[in-house]
Amino acid sequence: MDPSEDSYFQTRLEFGDAFRSAFHEFFGDEKDLQYELYDLKPEGSGPKAKWATFSIRNPLGGRSIVFRFDPDSGTFYAMLKVQVIPGEEDWSLDSFFQKNGFSEIGSVEVQNTAGEWLFHSLARHYLGVIFSHCPRILEPDYKLEP
Repeated sequence: MDPSEDSYFQTRLEFGDAFRSAFHEFFGDEKDLQYELYDLKPEGSGPKAKWATFSIRNPLGGRSIVFRFDPDSGTFYAMLKVQVIPGEEDWSLDSFFQKNGFSEIGSVEVQNTAGEWLFHSLARHYLGVIFSHCPRILEPDYKLEP
C-alpha cells in the first residue's frame, strides 16, 4: 500500500471518530433522535476522492449536516443540506452561526488554535454551538430564515 494512502485512511478514520464521539457526547444516542451518523467513502478519482466526509442526517426531516475535510489543502467545510423541490440547498454553518449570533469564530480560527486535536476541536466547536443554540436544526420545522 502506498504510504500516502495509509495516511489518507488514518485521516478519514480520525475525522469520523472525532465527529461521532462529539455527537454522542453532546446529543447521546442517534437512534433516540432517529438520526443517522455515517462517513461517506468517496469512490473513483478526482479532486474530491480523498476528502474525509462525515454526515449527520435526519431522514424524516430531509436535512443533514455535512462536514468535509480536504487533506491535500487542509480545507474544512461545514454545511447544512436541506431538501427542497427540486434538489437541495447548501447552507454554510459558519455563515449561519455568525448571522444568528451563535458564534464569532469559524473553521479557520478553530483550525489555527487546534494543534494536534484538529478534528476533535472542529467537532466540539460545531456540535457544541448546535447543542447550545440550535439543537433542532435538523428538524423540518426549525426556521432557518428569521
